[in-house]
Amino acid sequence: MSVLGPLQSTCRQLVARMTDLPGLATGLGLGAVVGWLLWRPGPAARALSDTPSAGGDATRGPYIVPVSEHDDMKMILVVRMDLKMGKGKIAAQCSHAALAAYKQSQRQSPEYLREWERRGPAKVVVRVEDESAMYRVEQRARAAGLVTAVIQDAGRTQIAPGSVTVLGVGPAPAAILQEVTGHLKLL
Repeated sequence: MSVLGPLQSTCRQLVARMTDLPGLATGLGLGAVVGWLLWRPGPAARALSDTPSAGGDATRGPYIVPVSEHDDMKMILVVRMDLKMGKGKIAAQCSHAALAAYKQSQRQSPEYLREWERRGPAKVVVRVEDESAMYRVEQRARAAGLVTAVIQDAGRTQIAPGSVTVLGVGPAPAAILQEVTGHLKLL
């Protein structure tokens, strides 16, 4: 019994220290404040830049439009219908376009990319009748300063090698995308 007495006393002291309510509350509160400060969106994601963006070039446009908390962010995938691709082929080509647009956005519009990811990366698939219509959409998107990614098929399955299949546009605020692709029908 003599050995158990000091051990019980030490355990009780340890439990008392671990359940110190004022200390526990202080630690939790401090942790919550630090977490909020580290994870909240910074002002750069919402502010209008008066200077050229870091990714500004001929493909992106020199200025970033501000993103408000109320703006929806989307990526648009524009599919050519004249190629008569099957559903699986369209899905694969759209995946290529989404990935290519994502990678370009990392360099050319990281602010839009961060906001798109933060808000749930919405993608909308629309259709165009032919290649010339797709290139007209691409020109309008570039003129608006949006990221674009044109996908050409390798030609191993359904369509000829080098065929332009899908155009990825964005991610960007939905209002800007509406001006560029709003006239197109959903696939």
